[in-house]
Amino acid sequence: MTIPTSIVSASLISLEFGRSYNSYMSIWHARNGYYGSINRSGDQYPGGVGRNTNSGYAFSDWFGYNHRASQALVNLFQTERSADADTRATQYHWNGSYFRQSWQWGTTTLRPWFYMPAGQRCDILYDNNVQWGSSWTTADRRYYTNFRGYLVNVREPARNFRNYVGPYTLSGEQISVYNRS
Repeated sequence: MTIPTSIVSASLISLEFGRSYNSYMSIWHARNGYYGSINRSGDQYPGGVGRNTNSGYAFSDWFGYNHRASQALVNLFQTERSADADTRATQYHWNGSYFRQSWQWGTTTLRPWFYMPAGQRCDILYDNNVQWGSSWTTADRRYYTNFRGYLVNVREPARNFRNYVGPYTLSGEQISVYNRS
């Protein structure tokens, strides 16, 4: 269970660590690992991005924290048969701030391409800058997740620009990106 973003209480933090709802809970002990280490597999955690004012020693630093979160996995399947195919992934934190990007050129299969904390957003750019081959060649472009199904599933000319703004990832989600021309 994720701590809600509206109300954070000592009992909710205690429950998140698997302790009893009515057991004694100290914010200092919770922040310093006495009830279990802080899970950084989710993008929202005490002392993390957007939480640097109190470093986990205030109740407001705990909203959105999920002690059982697991990272999301992003796979890439990219094939250049008849034209150039390049793909860029850009990651953003839960609060919308830029995190990093990764480009891939040429035929490649990366399993995994990268891992990302649950709660981050992954945008995919299917590059339309065809360096070789015919720009009229069709490209299969897909963005699939094991929890949501196909979010992009198109066959279009390789010259078409497509920047997909992805959803915020869920705990344990697996994303597969296909770019085949």
